[in-house]
Amino acid sequence: MLPISATGNNCGSLTTQGRPRRGRGAGFTLLEILVVVAITGIVIALAAVNLLPSDNEIARRESGNVALAIEGARDAAWFGGRPMAVTFEEGGVRAWRYSGGEWRADATRNRNVDAGLRITSIYVDGQPLALGDRLVFMPDGLGTPFRIAVEMRGLPWAVEGDAAGAIRLVQG
Repeated sequence: MLPISATGNNCGSLTTQGRPRRGRGAGFTLLEILVVVAITGIVIALAAVNLLPSDNEIARRESGNVALAIEGARDAAWFGGRPMAVTFEEGGVRAWRYSGGEWRADATRNRNVDAGLRITSIYVDGQPLALGDRLVFMPDGLGTPFRIAVEMRGLPWAVEGDAAGAIRLVQG
């Protein structure tokens, strides 16, 4: 005879030999574990693709940082009413302000770039510019066309500026 609880329900079931029967809910089957592992693997693979940027995305981001530093100097010249310049140095773009008849470093506008970013060439109005020379922006809003070629992880990008002062990032 089976034991009965206070509510009148059977407390368990017995096998024909009088021992308690084991329920199927005691553990996970191999199939259930494999499904969970497969779903976890798919989620991790999708997260890795979305969270880890490609070399091209990294090169674009770092080239964009150079473009932002140049745009900052251009805007400071336009709105500040004084010439501004940038130079390209190891690990960053350095900003300069023309004041009192001389160029002074403007550390508030400096921008660091990835150590792997390499400036391969600078051309201003079709003429090469040495790496340490200043790229100058005048407050009148008119610019001189320039092209700064950069390379990051073997991928070429360029920052180009036109005579109207527009600055754009181009691949190649």
